Amino acid sequence: MTDAPSTPAVVPARALLSKVPQVTIFFWVIKVLCTTVGETASDFLNVNMGLGLTGTSVATAACLAALLVVQFRVRKYTPPIYWLAVVLVSVFGTLITDILTDSLHFPLEASTVIFSVALGVTFAVWYANERTLSIHSIFTPRREAFYWLAILFTFALGTAAGDLVAEKLGLGYLVTGLIVLGVIAVSGIAWRLGLHPVLAFWIAYILTRPLGASLGDYLSQARADGGLGLGATVTSAVFLVAIFVVVVYLGLTRKDVTEEAATREAAPSGRRGPLLQVVVVLVLLLGLGVTGYFARSAQLSGQAAASSSSEHPLGDLSPFRALAQGMLTDLRTGDLPASKAKADALERAWDVGQPRLKPMNPDKWTSMDNAIDDVLKKTRSSSGAIAAKTASLTALVSAIDVIDRSNAEAPAASGAPPSERVADGGRPVAALRPDRPLGDLSAFRTIAEDMRSRLRAGGQAGIKAKADALEKAWDEAQGRLKPMSAGSWTRMDDAIDDVLKKARSSPPDPAAEATSLTDLVAVIDALDPA
Repeated sequence: MTDAPSTPAVVPARALLSKVPQVTIFFWVIKVLCTTVGETASDFLNVNMGLGLTGTSVATAACLAALLVVQFRVRKYTPPIYWLAVVLVSVFGTLITDILTDSLHFPLEASTVIFSVALGVTFAVWYANERTLSIHSIFTPRREAFYWLAILFTFALGTAAGDLVAEKLGLGYLVTGLIVLGVIAVSGIAWRLGLHPVLAFWIAYILTRPLGASLGDYLSQARADGGLGLGATVTSAVFLVAIFVVVVYLGLTRKDVTEEAATREAAPSGRRGPLLQVVVVLVLLLGLGVTGYFARSAQLSGQAAASSSSEHPLGDLSPFRALAQGMLTDLRTGDLPASKAKADALERAWDVGQPRLKPMNPDKWTSMDNAIDDVLKKTRSSSGAIAAKTASLTALVSAIDVIDRSNAEAPAASGAPPSERVADGGRPVAALRPDRPLGDLSAFRTIAEDMRSRLRAGGQAGIKAKADALEKAWDEAQGRLKPMSAGSWTRMDDAIDDVLKKARSSPPDPAAEATSLTDLVAVIDALDPA
């Protein structure tokens, strides 16, 4: 498929040289390779290197901005600069979607709609100003700016749409890749039969993003999650080497370089054909996409209704509990790398299970999701204390046992009965009952008792520091505790707010502080009886 422009009118200007490559088979090969690297490299930097979404996004954005400055300054298409920019746009576009999904908790449906609208607006403004969307006409700074903005949105849209189909709708990476490949093949056939080449080009360009992402996920993810288990590091390295080899080949052979001066396309003279094709294709793709989405969602809801029960509102959660218990064991033995590896497995298993679990009981799923997010954050933190990591995992086990009641009656992997399975503080982990709506609150009770002991000793030394520690611990736990029982959380929150107010009052009132702390301990004991 090539992006052949309409009949051109040549503009005799020396500077009008194409800033993008010819659309050949090499173009599509490198494009797919770049999109695959965008998926696996973002995972590698975010998870394997421990930079996190924010750190990876800032670093990638800085590199991309610097490279685009160079790209805009060169006077013609230069393969190494152009394709490195595409790789970085691919990584950054992936990160934008990941930030919306993982950090801001945007539904993938919303991200898909947002980026579709953003891309549509970009194309509309581009066409209104330049009267063409052909990449063979990229020879002015304004057209190049429109081009790179469109490229960024295609990567973000492809990531959101691909993740929506593969993860949210539970079709998996391989099936998603085959579906996308089929749509690309149909658009190629349509192009041969008369579909406008510019329209066919952009359809294929958008869809190669989820194709490459599905390929990257399929190669890198564990076999248990439907992948081949190569890992993000190996997959990224292999594809980067492949991109390097092809770009060097193109640089030497110049097979994708337009030697002659670029051409300015004549504005269309009242032709309705291309516009009609755009409308028909958009309606067709939108109709098929919406119909497929609701049909698959209904199928998943039916499966969820058949699988859930009052005792198991999310079905069998024992695999997640086993991973959390394994991470606790690793922490107690000081094996932090093993704990991080299990955190990766926990995240993958939870993401794969989302299409099946969330429709069963969205409230319970949200409670589990918050607890797992807290575990992942604490486990991957390079500065976090072991106690914080352990407390987060203990809370996750508690949340699982509250949701899946069979776990409270089942023996642990070690064979010990539930009454003997204890957290670091010596209190039972799995012996959870309805009268423990927020799970294990012993960490907060310990701080409160310490503050009471200091007051009984007749001094204010360290009271404010302990109050700060109590506030920090409570704020960090809000995301996982509040969904468990909003009423119980509010009760605790009011008691803690009163303690903080009394501890920070000036001048100090030890009697009022002691009363407030006694009330807090009473609330904790009522919500988490020993």
